Amino acid sequence: MVNDEEAVNLHPIERIIRVGLGALLLYFGTKVSIIIALLNSSYYTPGTIKYTFAKIIASMPNVWRIFGWTLGFILLFTGANGFCPVYKLLHIDTNKRFKKANL
Repeated sequence: MVNDEEAVNLHPIERIIRVGLGALLLYFGTKVSIIIALLNSSYYTPGTIKYTFAKIIASMPNVWRIFGWTLGFILLFTGANGFCPVYKLLHIDTNKRFKKANL
């Protein structure tokens, strides 16, 4: 039987960061249409960073939307569970020191 502490391979701080970034990417994925609408309504001033960012988003909106939702869900899910399968494949455990400190 697998111990719950052995199944967690993410440090608590990394988990918080993953959940935060995941939530931001999910939010970004839902706002792609609004960014494009603001670009088309001349809300952004040409030559600014916001305008350049909006032009990049408008060039491939569905790609950016799917990117935001997919990566956001993955980060949110792995952060909430504390387990990253890619870390397991690469034998990475950022939670080692935290496990030893709690013994």
